[in-house]
Amino acid sequence: MLIELWRKVIATDYSTTSCGICGNDVELGSVFPVAAADDGAELGEICPMCLEYLNRRKMDAEDPTLGNWPARDWPTTELLESFRRRYPEPMFEDYDELLAASADRDAEEEIYQASVVWRMEPERVSR
Repeated sequence: MLIELWRKVIATDYSTTSCGICGNDVELGSVFPVAAADDGAELGEICPMCLEYLNRRKMDAEDPTLGNWPARDWPTTELLESFRRRYPEPMFEDYDELLAASADRDAEEEIYQASVVWRMEPERVSR
């Protein structure tokens, strides 16, 4: 599983969604975790509680599957909170402000790519 931290782009976009892991409602805040499968299929936004649980589960020394986990770390809830302090506001107040900042669709896509403030790269398996 890949987990990235995304910055909210437009303030007027949705602020509450269902966690892609547990299904509970979650307030996104200005920065939020997003999970994807190793093949890139997006699972969606996840709540800080699931992020914390996944990190604790990964470090569980009694877990018989521990050796099968990726040899890299997910972002922690502490890292999430530090990015929320660093970026307390969304990138743009509304869609019109985003449009004014982007000359074309490519520029808009670059803005959305820049909203990923912490990224994981898929693990490469040698053959």
